[in-house]
Amino acid sequence: MFLRNGSAGKETNSAARGRAASSSTADCLRCARGLGRAVLPGAVLLLPALAAAQTQTIGPEATERGVTVLTRPRPDYDPTGVRLGAFRIDGAVEAGMGFSDNIEPSRSEELSDGFFSEQLTAGIGSQWTRHAVGLSVTQDTRQYLQYSAQNWNDYGVGINGRYDVGRASSLNASYNHLHSHLSVDNFDVQQQEGSLSRPVPFDSDIFQVGGTAAFNRLALSTSLSYATIRYENETNDGVLERNSEDDYDSKSGEFRGEYSLVQGRRIVGLVRLQDISYTRTGQSGRDSFTWEAQAGFDYDFDGVWQARLLVGYRQRDYDEPGRKSLTGPAFEGQVMWMPSQLTTATVAVQRTIEESIRQDNVSYTRTAARLTVDHEMLRNVIVTGELRAEHRDYPERGTVTDGIALVGAQILLNRHLALNAQYQHTERLDAPEGYREYGINEVLVRLRFAL
Repeated sequence: MFLRNGSAGKETNSAARGRAASSSTADCLRCARGLGRAVLPGAVLLLPALAAAQTQTIGPEATERGVTVLTRPRPDYDPTGVRLGAFRIDGAVEAGMGFSDNIEPSRSEELSDGFFSEQLTAGIGSQWTRHAVGLSVTQDTRQYLQYSAQNWNDYGVGINGRYDVGRASSLNASYNHLHSHLSVDNFDVQQQEGSLSRPVPFDSDIFQVGGTAAFNRLALSTSLSYATIRYENETNDGVLERNSEDDYDSKSGEFRGEYSLVQGRRIVGLVRLQDISYTRTGQSGRDSFTWEAQAGFDYDFDGVWQARLLVGYRQRDYDEPGRKSLTGPAFEGQVMWMPSQLTTATVAVQRTIEESIRQDNVSYTRTAARLTVDHEMLRNVIVTGELRAEHRDYPERGTVTDGIALVGAQILLNRHLALNAQYQHTERLDAPEGYREYGINEVLVRLRFAL
């Protein structure tokens, strides 16, 4: 009606709309103020809950002192395992393919080949508040596409138990059977330049018992073990190699004491003894006895820097008359730097005496160093870079020095699936006369499925 009455009607309608709009705006403002008074206190109360919802997958255990990139819990991606009463079953299968451009480094003519790689881990462990038992099974296999003589298949099975005595004291025992190998880039299995080399399989049975007793700030522990090493004979270039002549048994003990200054800061001292006896009568001259003593500290400085360092002296004496003893400093240590929760850098060093299966050597002194950097690019993407060096001193043969560079990445797809990829370069930097200095490039990609 107002629209039909001309300009006067238009002005009257416009004024009415203006009053209605003003009234509506005022009502909206009053409503907003009322809503604000009603909602604001509730929103303030909800803020902690909202913050918790945003960080519900990052609990306090993920940011505790000493937690590294690799040990940090990731509830969205960590396998949950299978609960079976008071036990938990964990397992994972990892499989993929790789390529190596030098599978027989002793040969002057380098051979390359692709390979399949499979790895299996499984275990069951108790979830009791006191005491513990567990069983584990592992397998690691490599199968080359063309040169099957380089294939290897490692596996192991183990059982362990712990009996708690009081609040911080316990007794433990374990048994492990391992089938493993010495790889072809190990100098122990390499011959003169141009010769063939094959992985050297061996079996080992390891029995161990030990215990820990705590007296206020002082903790004392001991570990006694008995291990057997049994090598398999092989045919190399048509010649039977009697690796079993190097079979031996090892009896060892470690006695350790730790005094805690404050939590995370300890003074450490230890003594180790080892008796090695060869099973073949003709090898009895290689039998040896080793003792060592070391002391140092295990220290968390400020949550960013952590260090563990032990330094001492070691000596190995042989039954064979006239064979020179191996003596010298002994040390082992690790320095960890965590500049942020996304990056962990680790430097580790160690000096040990190892047995050799070479006919012209009995033992060698091994000095190893490692630098590893782990970085969490994303919550589910972890990259790793590593540099390793190993120096071997063979009293009757000379020195061997190897360097290894590795770059890897782990992509966690969900709780059950992960993709692992790595590239590794191995370089023989120094070798005795008549032995090759070489390089090996290797890539490997595997998909992992876990329970």
